[in-house]
Amino acid sequence: MDTGKSGLLRYSITKDLPRADVLALYRAAGWFGMSDPAPELDAMIANSFAVSAAFDPAGRLVGMARALSDGVSDAYILDVVVDPAHRSRGIGREIVKRLADHLASCGVDWIVCVGVPGTEAFYRAAGAAPMDGHTPFRFGGKP
Repeated sequence: MDTGKSGLLRYSITKDLPRADVLALYRAAGWFGMSDPAPELDAMIANSFAVSAAFDPAGRLVGMARALSDGVSDAYILDVVVDPAHRSRGIGREIVKRLADHLASCGVDWIVCVGVPGTEAFYRAAGAAPMDGHTPFRFGGKP
């Protein structure tokens, strides 16, 4: 487990996350409106290649991002979320940077994500660059 401290927060690459804190973050982002998504949350975390997390001094999860990967060549960063009370402090940027660094240390050299409109500056500040000549595609699900 890679653990680092920045200010009063503790950053870690870990899948050992309090389910209630993960659920609170996802709900704050407008995800998981269902009453009991516990099985889905457990599977999402367990099946992630890596999770980068930020904890406040009391140990409460205040931000996270997941990576899906084969662990060798490709990875996809998703579910970047920070508690609304902790946003605009660089926490999300640090979470993403640490996750990308962890993936690179595993030898993964194709690390991508799809950001919603308006997140370009955020991802650039985290070290990402737009992929000119590439277009994200979606299969199935809601448009």
